[in-house]
Amino acid sequence: MANALVIVESPAKARTIKRFLGQGYRVEASVGHVRDLPRNASEVPPSKRGQPWARLGVDVEHGFKPLYVIPAEKRKQVKLLREALKNADELYLATDEDREGESISWHLVEVLKPKVPVRRLVFHEITPEAIRGALESPRGIDEQLVRAQETRRVLDRLFGYEVSPLLWRKVRPQLSAGRVQSVAVRLVVERERERMAFRSAEWWDVLARYAARGGQIEAELAEWQGRPVARGRDFDKRGKLKRSRAEAVVLDRQAAGAVVAALREAAAVVEKVEDKPFRDRPRPPFTTSTLQQEANRKLRWSARQTMQVAQHLYENGWITYMRTDSVALSDQAIAAARGLIREQYGADFLPSRPRTYKNKSKNAQEAHEAIRPAGSRFRTLDEARRELNAEGWRLYELIWKRTVASQMTDALGKTMEVRVRAGDAGLVARGRTITFPGYRRAYVEGAEAAAGGTDGLVRLLGVLRLVLVGARAAG
Repeated sequence: MANALVIVESPAKARTIKRFLGQGYRVEASVGHVRDLPRNASEVPPSKRGQPWARLGVDVEHGFKPLYVIPAEKRKQVKLLREALKNADELYLATDEDREGESISWHLVEVLKPKVPVRRLVFHEITPEAIRGALESPRGIDEQLVRAQETRRVLDRLFGYEVSPLLWRKVRPQLSAGRVQSVAVRLVVERERERMAFRSAEWWDVLARYAARGGQIEAELAEWQGRPVARGRDFDKRGKLKRSRAEAVVLDRQAAGAVVAALREAAAVVEKVEDKPFRDRPRPPFTTSTLQQEANRKLRWSARQTMQVAQHLYENGWITYMRTDSVALSDQAIAAARGLIREQYGADFLPSRPRTYKNKSKNAQEAHEAIRPAGSRFRTLDEARRELNAEGWRLYELIWKRTVASQMTDALGKTMEVRVRAGDAGLVARGRTITFPGYRRAYVEGAEAAAGGTDGLVRLLGVLRLVLVGARAAG
């Protein structure tokens, strides 16, 4: 019987894959990279220590050739993998299908120097079907991905070694910088200079709450004595009105108080009610960045926390690979989502055709599909609640709902604007009503989660009675 060694990155991923493979397969983890650039002078080989570029670990004099070493903490794991390889007839490298994963596989070959056939396994989700499919169609190591990761790593080192000491002095010790962090530091500096040059401005606005037989509305002062009322967007960074808004009136505390007094005495009448139908389409499934943004809005998580939880879900077979900039779904995922919608929400919420999404960015790599529940059948939220910890359940719920909603019908409704005239003042109340929830039955994006109905606006036609009016500082 053949005896194959399968190497993945993490022990958690190894345990999951081991459940899907039968006898004849041994699954071990590399625990991340097994080689890297030297982190300090002590890791530089003695033969290279005299070179002027040695502290960088990159030979800048000969084509930026990187100097790779095995970190001390990885030597034990490398020894384990070498021992395991001695008893293997073939080697499967099942690291992630991205630049880092490809690079780990390449480094494993360079370090282990296998004398048996080497095959690269790639899959976007850790499910029995995906693993079987990968075993049936292995490939070789993609040298272009390896070189891409190597280039990024070299840039990290060349830029980061110069910026990191600055961070230690100015921010706090032990911080590291690279190609991304270096740019981020510059953005922070530029933003701080803008902040230092900024001049604050104070303005006041007025809110009035009116009641009629149909209910209540809250209207904001938009016009006073024929002139528009200034708001925050009308000021520049010097705290002055923009030229395009020079005619706007800026209310200070005294002026706002005078408006309030005038509104208390004036009869208010609805001048105009406008309502327009709208169609709200569902958002695409999650990419890495949109998942991080939404988890921050809805769960108040940092990007690091989100990716740690997503990594756990991926390695345990709950979601597809979590590092992607693609918004596309596979045919398998679309079929699973549409079947679920038909069964759980009904035919009214299922479009006649599957929805497809494409990236707007020309730089999107789209090596993977969007982040979604794994498998040809999405495990239910009840299953997730029973089997996952609290963090895993909350993130899986977010991904599940966003994926399902992306294949549902549009939400329908109407936007409304009520214009109120009260003496010299013009006030505006805005809102919208959802007439058919569509995809919102499953998922509402974080920024819109508080949106509710405003049917009362359309019935407030005629004379209004003032309930409350007040001014507030807005600067």
